[in-house]
Amino acid sequence: MEAIIKNHKDIEFVKHPKHIEVYKKDLTNNDENGRLSAHYLHIMPGGEIVPHTHEVLEVFYIMSGKGSALINGERQTAEAGSVIIAPIGSEHGLKNDGDEIIELYAVFSPGI
Repeated sequence: MEAIIKNHKDIEFVKHPKHIEVYKKDLTNNDENGRLSAHYLHIMPGGEIVPHTHEVLEVFYIMSGKGSALINGERQTAEAGSVIIAPIGSEHGLKNDGDEIIELYAVFSPGI
């Protein structure tokens, strides 16, 4: 892969097929770079990244909004500035129980 610059503004949102009212932009994916994939997401009020697991590491960085994250079987507050780290095989999720869109980046390693 050669070096490139992308702007997420040039990538259209698509509805995530597995989650509730979650929209994503794939910034990079496994086809472009097998070492990681990066995604920009919006979780609408009432929406949810439903609890799930992966065979890869996932890290969320919340840029704006507030919700409740499922981590280690417990719900915890996650808000702008929070980093959620979900190791391989750990169940995790994020629910927007607020009034504003949750805006976040998610990075997977290796990429999905």
